Amino acid sequence: MTADDKVKIVVIDDEPSVLESFKMILQIKDYDVTTFSDGPSAFEVLKESMFDMAFIDLKLPGMDGITILKKLKQVDPDLEVVIVTAYATESSHANAITLGALEYLRKPFLMEEIYELVERGLRRRRTKGVKREGGSGPAAGSIH
Repeated sequence: MTADDKVKIVVIDDEPSVLESFKMILQIKDYDVTTFSDGPSAFEVLKESMFDMAFIDLKLPGMDGITILKKLKQVDPDLEVVIVTAYATESSHANAITLGALEYLRKPFLMEEIYELVERGLRRRRTKGVKREGGSGPAAGSIH
């Protein structure tokens, strides 16, 4: 598997321990993981790069998870997003799903839940026929 074939996942959470947990869990499966501790800095990178999935904390400094979800869906409607929270409410859950989130994951979570969500998100992308083709997109050949 080349670096271009790797599944690219972004994780946005303001708790370093949560970012580290996600990174360890996802790298076991050889996923390419990028982490951010706040929304605005993540969004700058996400506007320029293609990712397959995103795990976004609901409560973040600077820009909350729902706002990031809305903005990301404008940039890449096919990006699969999971909202992660320790503060689950029915309204925030409904709002996240309505705005296109794949799922709403409650903390603390199990490793198996993460793997199941990634598989589900990748299946959903394949169903939509979304592929990150090397050389055919506007970002192909761009220098970062």
